Amino acid sequence: MEGAGRGDGFKEGVVPDGRSLARLMMLAVALAAGCGGGPRNFRKIESKAPLTRARAVGLGARKTDAKVLPVLIERLSDPDPVVRLAANQELIRRTGRDFGYVSWASAEERSGAIARWRDWLGGGDVPLAAPQAPMPRAVAKIPPSTATP
Repeated sequence: MEGAGRGDGFKEGVVPDGRSLARLMMLAVALAAGCGGGPRNFRKIESKAPLTRARAVGLGARKTDAKVLPVLIERLSDPDPVVRLAANQELIRRTGRDFGYVSWASAEERSGAIARWRDWLGGGDVPLAAPQAPMPRAVAKIPPSTATP
């Protein structure tokens, strides 16, 4: 049957745009987060299962940057895009820096941003001795009301 498609709901040759792919990956991580068999420590970042690696990315809060940042930077080269996305988001959250990494880009396109992360880490611009506290979330300041009571 010509033009009938593959029967799986996808059109052959159609690639989702970057935002759609990122949302899809985050949804996959979020759905997997409800499973009871998830990782309980950062060491699971070396697991064979991609979703276990992705979920372990955020479990290094009690470890020093010296231990966590190099591992996260290596995960930017992970074969699984969900793991790469999670590692990039955790690097941004822990360091407050963004070197233009795009997790769904080709390996060639990602290599420049990975090199910038490695250069930054090797440059000693980050204190590597103590664990980092999570970065505070932005809070909108609401101006005082000008109305009189």
